Amino acid sequence: MVSINKKIISFFAKNKSVFFKSFLLGALGLSFFYYLILVLVTRDFSHPFQQFLLFQPWMSILIIGFGSQVGFHSLLMKGDFSSLEEKKDAKNATRTSSAVSGVAMVACCAHHMVDLLPIMGISSTMIFLTEYQKEFLIVGVAMNILGAILMMVLIIKKLELAELEKIFGTKKEKKE
Repeated sequence: MVSINKKIISFFAKNKSVFFKSFLLGALGLSFFYYLILVLVTRDFSHPFQQFLLFQPWMSILIIGFGSQVGFHSLLMKGDFSSLEEKKDAKNATRTSSAVSGVAMVACCAHHMVDLLPIMGISSTMIFLTEYQKEFLIVGVAMNILGAILMMVLIIKKLELAELEKIFGTKKEKKE
Protein backbone atom coordinates (compact mmCIF):
# COMPACT_ATOMS: atom_id res chain seq x y z
CA MET A 1 0.00 0.00 0.00
CA VAL A 2 2.91 2.36 0.70
CA SER A 3 4.12 1.82 -2.87
CA ILE A 4 0.68 2.73 -4.24
CA ASN A 5 0.55 5.93 -2.17
CA LYS A 6 4.05 6.88 -3.33
CA LYS A 7 3.00 6.30 -6.94
CA ILE A 8 -0.05 8.54 -6.51
CA ILE A 9 2.01 11.30 -4.89
CA SER A 10 4.70 10.89 -7.55
CA PHE A 11 2.16 11.11 -10.36
CA PHE A 12 0.65 14.34 -9.03
CA ALA A 13 4.10 15.83 -8.33
CA LYS A 14 5.36 14.93 -11.80
CA ASN A 15 2.30 16.36 -13.53
CA LYS A 16 1.69 19.45 -11.40
CA SER A 17 2.56 21.80 -14.26
CA VAL A 18 -0.12 20.14 -16.45
CA PHE A 19 -2.61 20.55 -13.62
CA PHE A 20 -1.74 24.19 -12.86
CA LYS A 21 -1.72 25.29 -16.50
CA SER A 22 -5.15 23.74 -16.98
CA PHE A 23 -6.34 25.13 -13.65
CA LEU A 24 -5.37 28.65 -14.71
CA LEU A 25 -6.95 28.21 -18.12
CA GLY A 26 -10.24 27.02 -16.58
CA ALA A 27 -10.35 29.62 -13.80
CA LEU A 28 -9.42 32.51 -16.07
CA GLY A 29 -11.74 31.26 -18.82
CA LEU A 30 -14.74 31.13 -16.49
CA SER A 31 -13.83 34.53 -15.02
CA PHE A 32 -13.53 36.05 -18.50
CA PHE A 33 -16.88 34.49 -19.52
CA TYR A 34 -18.54 36.04 -16.45
CA TYR A 35 -16.94 39.44 -17.03
CA LEU A 36 -17.77 39.48 -20.74
CA ILE A 37 -21.43 38.52 -20.24
CA LEU A 38 -21.91 41.16 -17.55
CA VAL A 39 -20.21 43.90 -19.54
CA LEU A 40 -22.26 43.05 -22.63
CA VAL A 41 -25.50 43.11 -20.66
CA THR A 42 -24.86 46.16 -18.46
CA ARG A 43 -22.39 48.11 -20.62
CA ASP A 44 -20.60 48.96 -17.38
CA PHE A 45 -16.99 47.81 -17.02
CA SER A 46 -16.97 48.06 -13.21
CA HIS A 47 -20.25 46.23 -12.59
CA PRO A 48 -18.79 42.71 -12.90
CA PHE A 49 -16.39 43.49 -10.06
CA GLN A 50 -19.23 44.82 -7.89
CA GLN A 51 -21.28 41.67 -8.53
CA PHE A 52 -18.25 39.49 -7.90
CA LEU A 53 -17.75 41.09 -4.48
CA LEU A 54 -21.47 40.93 -3.70
CA PHE A 55 -21.55 37.15 -4.08
CA GLN A 56 -18.44 36.28 -2.10
CA PRO A 57 -17.29 33.66 -1.18
CA TRP A 58 -19.39 31.65 -3.64
CA MET A 59 -17.97 33.24 -6.78
CA SER A 60 -14.37 32.58 -5.75
CA ILE A 61 -15.14 29.02 -4.71
CA LEU A 62 -16.94 28.43 -8.01
CA ILE A 63 -13.99 29.73 -10.03
CA ILE A 64 -11.42 27.77 -8.01
CA GLY A 65 -13.56 24.62 -8.17
CA PHE A 66 -13.99 24.91 -11.90
CA GLY A 67 -10.28 25.50 -12.41
CA SER A 68 -9.49 22.44 -10.28
CA GLN A 69 -11.88 20.32 -12.26
CA VAL A 70 -10.30 21.41 -15.54
CA GLY A 71 -6.89 20.60 -14.05
CA PHE A 72 -7.95 17.08 -13.04
CA HIS A 73 -9.61 16.63 -16.42
CA SER A 74 -6.29 17.41 -18.12
CA LEU A 75 -4.50 14.88 -15.93
CA LEU A 76 -7.08 12.25 -16.78
CA MET A 77 -6.81 12.95 -20.51
CA LYS A 78 -3.02 12.76 -20.42
CA GLY A 79 -1.58 9.97 -22.55
CA ASP A 80 -2.89 6.40 -22.43
CA PHE A 81 -3.74 6.87 -18.80
CA SER A 82 -7.43 6.03 -19.11
CA SER A 83 -9.69 3.95 -21.27
CA LEU A 84 -11.84 5.68 -23.87
CA GLU A 85 -14.91 5.09 -21.68
CA GLU A 86 -13.26 6.76 -18.66
CA LYS A 87 -12.16 9.70 -20.83
CA LYS A 88 -15.71 10.02 -22.11
CA ASP A 89 -17.04 10.03 -18.51
CA ALA A 90 -14.51 12.69 -17.52
CA LYS A 91 -15.44 14.85 -20.53
CA ASN A 92 -19.14 14.53 -19.73
CA ALA A 93 -18.56 15.45 -16.07
CA THR A 94 -16.56 18.51 -17.12
CA ARG A 95 -19.15 19.59 -19.70
CA THR A 96 -22.01 19.24 -17.21
CA SER A 97 -20.15 21.13 -14.53
CA SER A 98 -19.14 23.81 -17.04
CA ALA A 99 -22.74 24.35 -18.05
CA VAL A 100 -23.92 24.55 -14.44
CA SER A 101 -21.07 26.94 -13.54
CA GLY A 102 -21.88 29.16 -16.51
CA VAL A 103 -25.58 29.26 -15.64
CA ALA A 104 -24.74 29.95 -11.99
CA MET A 105 -22.55 32.90 -12.93
CA VAL A 106 -25.02 34.23 -15.49
CA ALA A 107 -27.79 33.96 -12.86
CA CYS A 108 -25.95 36.68 -10.97
CA CYS A 109 -26.57 39.11 -13.78
CA ALA A 110 -29.93 37.80 -14.98
CA HIS A 111 -31.86 40.69 -13.47
CA HIS A 112 -30.14 43.00 -15.97
CA MET A 113 -31.37 40.90 -18.87
CA VAL A 114 -34.98 41.55 -17.83
CA ASP A 115 -34.49 45.13 -19.03
CA LEU A 116 -33.10 43.97 -22.37
CA LEU A 117 -35.49 41.10 -23.08
CA PRO A 118 -39.07 42.14 -22.35
CA ILE A 119 -40.53 38.99 -23.91
CA MET A 120 -42.82 37.47 -21.26
CA GLY A 121 -41.32 33.96 -21.19
CA ILE A 122 -37.74 35.13 -21.12
CA SER A 123 -38.47 37.83 -18.53
CA SER A 124 -40.06 35.34 -16.15
CA THR A 125 -37.07 33.02 -16.59
CA MET A 126 -34.68 35.86 -15.77
CA ILE A 127 -36.72 36.80 -12.71
CA PHE A 128 -36.56 33.16 -11.56
CA LEU A 129 -32.78 33.10 -12.04
CA THR A 130 -32.43 36.38 -10.18
CA GLU A 131 -34.55 35.14 -7.28
CA TYR A 132 -32.30 32.12 -6.75
CA GLN A 133 -28.86 33.58 -7.59
CA LYS A 134 -27.14 32.33 -4.47
CA GLU A 135 -28.69 28.88 -4.78
CA PHE A 136 -27.48 28.59 -8.37
CA LEU A 137 -23.98 29.50 -7.24
CA ILE A 138 -24.11 26.86 -4.50
CA VAL A 139 -25.32 24.22 -6.99
CA GLY A 140 -22.48 25.25 -9.33
CA VAL A 141 -19.96 24.87 -6.51
CA ALA A 142 -21.40 21.45 -5.61
CA MET A 143 -21.22 20.29 -9.22
CA ASN A 144 -17.59 21.41 -9.47
CA ILE A 145 -16.70 19.59 -6.25
CA LEU A 146 -18.44 16.40 -7.41
CA GLY A 147 -16.78 16.58 -10.83
CA ALA A 148 -13.33 17.14 -9.33
CA ILE A 149 -13.80 14.29 -6.84
CA LEU A 150 -14.97 11.98 -9.63
CA MET A 151 -11.87 12.72 -11.68
CA MET A 152 -9.54 12.40 -8.69
CA VAL A 153 -11.06 9.01 -7.86
CA LEU A 154 -10.66 7.86 -11.47
CA ILE A 155 -7.00 8.94 -11.48
CA ILE A 156 -6.24 7.29 -8.13
CA LYS A 157 -8.03 4.05 -9.07
CA LYS A 158 -6.14 3.89 -12.33
CA LEU A 159 -2.81 4.43 -10.56
CA GLU A 160 -3.65 1.83 -7.91
CA LEU A 161 -4.72 -0.69 -10.55
CA ALA A 162 -1.54 -0.13 -12.57
CA GLU A 163 0.60 -0.61 -9.45
CA LEU A 164 -1.27 -3.75 -8.37
CA GLU A 165 -0.94 -5.20 -11.87
CA LYS A 166 2.79 -4.53 -11.75
CA ILE A 167 3.13 -6.15 -8.30
CA PHE A 168 0.93 -9.19 -8.89
CA GLY A 169 1.22 -9.54 -12.67
CA THR A 170 -2.56 -9.69 -13.06
CA LYS A 171 -2.66 -7.86 -16.37
CA LYS A 172 -4.14 -10.18 -18.97
CA GLU A 173 -2.00 -10.84 -21.99
CA LYS A 174 -3.60 -10.41 -25.41
CA LYS A 175 -4.09 -13.69 -27.27
CA GLU A 176 -3.03 -13.67 -30.85
